[in-house]
Amino acid sequence: MQFEAEAARQFALERYDVLDSAAEDCFDHITQAVKLALDVPSVGIAFLDGDRMWLKSKIGLAASEIPRDCSFSNYTIIQNRPTIIEDARQDARFKDNPVVHSSPFYRSYIGVPLVTPDGHNIGALCATDLVPRQYCDENVKWLERMAELVIHELELRQQAKKDRLTGALTRSGFAVEVQKAISLHERQGIKSTLVIFDVDLYKMVSKRFGSPSGNALLRSIIQPLVRRLRRSNYIGRLGGTQFAVLLTCTAEEKARQATENLRRELEQANTDIFFDVSFCEISPDMGVCEDWLEQANLNLLAAKKTTRDGICDESGTQYNMASGTG
Repeated sequence: MQFEAEAARQFALERYDVLDSAAEDCFDHITQAVKLALDVPSVGIAFLDGDRMWLKSKIGLAASEIPRDCSFSNYTIIQNRPTIIEDARQDARFKDNPVVHSSPFYRSYIGVPLVTPDGHNIGALCATDLVPRQYCDENVKWLERMAELVIHELELRQQAKKDRLTGALTRSGFAVEVQKAISLHERQGIKSTLVIFDVDLYKMVSKRFGSPSGNALLRSIIQPLVRRLRRSNYIGRLGGTQFAVLLTCTAEEKARQATENLRRELEQANTDIFFDVSFCEISPDMGVCEDWLEQANLNLLAAKKTTRDGICDESGTQYNMASGTG
């Protein structure tokens, strides 16, 4: 369970595509405000990436990343609550930390978690000083508000990747998330599944009633799915009437049921519309996003050749939606 929780936390961080990115004014303004308000020499926006703590924005800090086990913010993230260290030399938790008894000789610290809207603690907004310091509840509350601004900026970045009509990710935005799932599989062996579906009759509706009616049809189908998907899953518009859902951290035994549930939900909400659906679990030979999308598309073509009550998996096997059998 701890491994799964850490994997979900890491995936939540990676979906923002912020690691190792260049400095940005929106984040630097936050660290500058913290420095002025708390009158401290060092401030950082830190993200926990595997065994390292990477700093998106920093003031008074030389390194852009430090080992996880040397970072005070690691404690903040693990405990998932604000952390105050008045004097690290007198604190049993931190007195043996290398950054306390050797350069840079930190003495005091205040940090609050960076929590995503779906509850994952991906980092910390923190400040350090070289002398003992005391902080009050108001300091913590103000820092928490600044941490909310950090998450808000990350969310705004995500919004720019979305298809305006449906709210799904654009193809390029979706490809970024798919590639992250591939990287996670290569590093940690965590499997994910890609579901692709086509909305039939869209062209007929658009031709007969006009493009606005066709667009309204797509919105009525996709927007509810976007709202109901858990945040670690993604839906993308690949082009036209073709969409894909990335089921992260979902292995083969759950993929078929998830696909069946998706298709049933779509057709229950839209009784006059049929959907061709296929799914494809990640495999070691899928090194890039397009490899995975290509295999899923081949499965979708196979699904279109069968009855409308079927889906196809990566082996080409068709499953009946009502019974779930091959």
